[in-house]
Amino acid sequence: MDNTDFYDFIEEPEGPPPGPGTKKILVIDDITYVVKSISRILRSHGYFVVTAMTGKEAIEKFEKYRPNLITVDQKLPDMSGLQLVRKIKEIHGSEKIKVVFISAVQEKAEIKSILNSGIDNYLLKPFKKEMLIYTIKKLIG
Repeated sequence: MDNTDFYDFIEEPEGPPPGPGTKKILVIDDITYVVKSISRILRSHGYFVVTAMTGKEAIEKFEKYRPNLITVDQKLPDMSGLQLVRKIKEIHGSEKIKVVFISAVQEKAEIKSILNSGIDNYLLKPFKKEMLIYTIKKLIG
């Protein structure tokens, strides 16, 4: 599988606050180049992107920005991605939040458990940027 899209690394740019109608996405992963790669791809398609590298930071950013969608890795340093999603929904009653797991977890039972927990989609790392954009557009436009 060609990994060039996934591993494309660039510094995360500062951006203006989102305008009316701009979709907001919170990208959560504990690996810097993954966060920056996903952010760059999403920003290039017009999304306003906020990032976090821990569950605690993700909750804080969620409260501040109220994103339309989150992407989250299953393995974070302070909690699992599934625990994080449950906490966000518990704290904020955010049943409408769309969630895409982007993880290297390949165990079928764990993926099935994640998807059965109200998660909207699962992308296996490494992924093609076209698949990421297709998934996001399908969920939030």
